[in-house]
Amino acid sequence: MKKAWIIVDLVNDFISGKFGSDRAARVAEKTAELLSMLQDKVLVVFTLDSHVPNDPEFRVWGEHCLAGTESSELCRQVSGFTGYRVRKRRYDAFLDTDLDPYLRMNDINEVYLSGVSTDICVAHTAAGAFFRYYTLNVIEDLCASLEPKDHIAALDSMKKYYGARIINHSQFRSEVA
Repeated sequence: MKKAWIIVDLVNDFISGKFGSDRAARVAEKTAELLSMLQDKVLVVFTLDSHVPNDPEFRVWGEHCLAGTESSELCRQVSGFTGYRVRKRRYDAFLDTDLDPYLRMNDINEVYLSGVSTDICVAHTAAGAFFRYYTLNVIEDLCASLEPKDHIAALDSMKKYYGARIINHSQFRSEVA
């Protein structure tokens, strides 16, 4: 089985900006540590939340991750790593992007998801992967939500509704190394 690691939205607004948190910063640091060990062992994809002015999503969250600004760029912890970058305007990184064709072009059939926010973009990207028949794994300790209870609920939901296997970074490292 060919595998890819999809790192969801480790962008400035979600790590140190408008929606940043200590939990998200820790996820970015741990992700960078793992990338330095595994980058050449697994296909890496970064998704970047990136919106146009007056995006309808702003009615829910306010303006954030505006395209062409630092807010929608990868955070400093992971910005120096190579990996395919997918700019997205929706929660689901598969919707209206070239993520699925890119994975298929590389014969990927199993994905590992991590990033922020567990209950929003990670969960919706998990749904996108499930509906496209990818084997799905979520790296729980490399994900964060604004609220810890939402993180736990999202993991439970992904497991229940999408058959996601919930693992930790040590399991992930051993499976792709």
